[in-house]
Formats: sequence, C-alpha cells, structure tokens
Amino acid sequence: MLPIGDKPVIHFILKELSDAGVTDVLLLIGKGRESLQVYLDEFPNLNVYYRRVPVPRGPADNIWHAKSFVKNEYFLTAYCDDVFFEGNPSRELIEKFELDQKAYICCWQVEPQHAHQYGIFANNKLNEKPKEYIGNLAAVGRYILPPSIFKIIESEMGQCPDKEICMTAQFNKLCKKNALAVHTTGVRRFDTGTPRGLNIANKYYFKK
Repeated sequence: MLPIGDKPVIHFILKELSDAGVTDVLLLIGKGRESLQVYLDEFPNLNVYYRRVPVPRGPADNIWHAKSFVKNEYFLTAYCDDVFFEGNPSRELIEKFELDQKAYICCWQVEPQHAHQYGIFANNKLNEKPKEYIGNLAAVGRYILPPSIFKIIESEMGQCPDKEICMTAQFNKLCKKNALAVHTTGVRRFDTGTPRGLNIANKYYFKK
C-alpha cells in the first residue's frame, strides 16, 4: 500500500493485469495486509481472490500456494515490487504465450555495473546475483509458468521444510528441459521494494 503519487503500488500492478486482459487474480497477503481487500473494490472488472500466507518462506512457497487456484493451467505471476510504466510486460508475455504455448521469464536490460544485484539470465540459465559480469539480462517480476512447476517446488520444499526457497533452481530445471523461454521487455521499470526505488518511481510519476 506504499504510494506512487496518489495511488498505492498495488493499483499499478492490478491495472497492468487488467489492461493485459487478465480477469482472475489470486492475491497472496501476509499478516497486517488486510487493508488491500478494501482498496481492491476499485477494480470491479477483476475477480480478485485472497489467500493468507501466515509465514513468508520465499517466492517458491508463494507460488506453491496458487496450486489449487490455477489447477492444470499455465499462469501469469506478478511480483508486486516491480512496477512498469510506458508499456505492459504482462500483455507482452501473454501475447508470446498465445503464439507458442511456452513458459516465459521476463527480463530487462540493466546497466552492466548493476548486474550483480540481479538474477541474470545467461548461458541458458538464471544466475543468482553473479559476482562476475556475465551479461545484463535481469529477471524481473513477471513470469508465465507451467503447472509442472508445482512438482518441482514441492520436491524442494520437502527437502528444505524450514528454509526460504527462491525460484532460481526451479527456473533452471525448466531451462534444462528447454521448457522456459526468455522475453526481453523494454518497458520502463521501477523496483519499489527499496526506499530508493520507491522514491525514484515517485519522481518519475510526478514528472511524466
């Protein structure tokens, strides 16, 4: 609910999804985030469902919570830290998927000096914050994933029941099977998950 201009970050995420043609959204919320449900009456064209995640265990655990919601379908995942202007990466991914029915990871070209801060896609795999420069295609928070991802996540959760699980290993298992393609977006992106990123997004919003 942190603001960009006069609207909370979640507004921009849901508007992106709505404009991309998404009609059903599962929103995973943690403790103290119930105010989201009141605000989301702003989007009557979206069927928004809620699931409480009592203990945060990382992105893979969050995606696992969507299993019964998406059932046996491919699905779009949007991380709420990443906000985009001047375009719609969710629409781009959906259009790609409609052409070839493949899973996609959305990447964005970062400046080389900042590449070490991101998961970088290079050599047909996702490399988590590499210390050496191997490329500047950074994975950002939009993905179209296959239902097979749940079996991969469940396997790792069983091995690490008390550990936060990121998605890097799961993505790379799909890459080994040539089951995950890369889409590079040129849409302007802001990382609102940090105070600096949120401040930059606000400066851009008020100047545009």
